[in-house]
Amino acid sequence: MRTALLPAALASAALGLSAVSCTDAPHPAGTTAETPVQDLRVGAVCSTHFAFATDVSCGLVGLGDLRFHCAGEHDGPCPRTRSVTFENIGRTSVRLVAVSGSAPGERHETATRALPTGARATVAPRAGDRYLYDVLLRAKAGSAAVGVDAVS
Repeated sequence: MRTALLPAALASAALGLSAVSCTDAPHPAGTTAETPVQDLRVGAVCSTHFAFATDVSCGLVGLGDLRFHCAGEHDGPCPRTRSVTFENIGRTSVRLVAVSGSAPGERHETATRALPTGARATVAPRAGDRYLYDVLLRAKAGSAAVGVDAVS
């Protein structure tokens, strides 16, 4: 029984050494910092501070639903996201992994080359895929951050 507790204790200790934070662009009318914006927007930032190499799901921790983008008012449904341009605004090199698919449960990953500080990369659904489901921020130990420069 003690051996079963050791992995849980190590996992808890590892979580104590890490932090994930994301902030959004200025909040639209009717929302506040306490009401997170769920639309993918220019200016959104996804960042991580880990004592070990890891992947962070930017779709889950602040960029919102990457399948669609709703810049401004729309009479109908928001358009599908065709591409997102990110800038590495952190202190370490990062890789971005686009997760896309055409049907529920179908996932394909496409990774960018390493992005040094200040570099930009555009991610998009893989050819033949209809939806961009997520963008993973992949970094070695240390602080990493990317900001959304453009969405189309």
